[in-house]
Amino acid sequence: MFDAIGSQGGIVNQIQGDGLMALFGAPLPRADHRERAVRAGLEMLELIAGFDRDQESRGKPAIRIGIGVASGDVIAGYTGTQQRVTYTCVGDTVVVAAHLEAHTKVLGRPLLIDEHTRAGLSDGVRVEDHGLVQLKSRVQPARVYSVPPGQ
Repeated sequence: MFDAIGSQGGIVNQIQGDGLMALFGAPLPRADHRERAVRAGLEMLELIAGFDRDQESRGKPAIRIGIGVASGDVIAGYTGTQQRVTYTCVGDTVVVAAHLEAHTKVLGRPLLIDEHTRAGLSDGVRVEDHGLVQLKSRVQPARVYSVPPGQ
């Protein structure tokens, strides 16, 4: 997953349990950060598909991942104390991305994005509109799109 993220100019910011958070467009701004994040997600799905084929050929179970991509304003910077410092992003956009990832299980689609991410994608990226979705802990529904693998 690190290779897919790094190949698109992203950085892995946090690893927690079996999940991770990656940043695109921070700390260095990039005009195409939304498309790069989606491309990294598609590459991650491709890598998992290859891993699953190998697993299945050996009689082992396949794994599934869910990816949520949200774009917008965040507070980015160093947090912590003099003993432990880390660079991170916080804010509503981070929360929306986490809720999108969780919603992949509900929709049965491995890569979900918000409308702000959709607005930054080129015409070459196919998306499916799932309409307004009430995400957990959100007051207002959010327009959700899935990005089909294999593109």
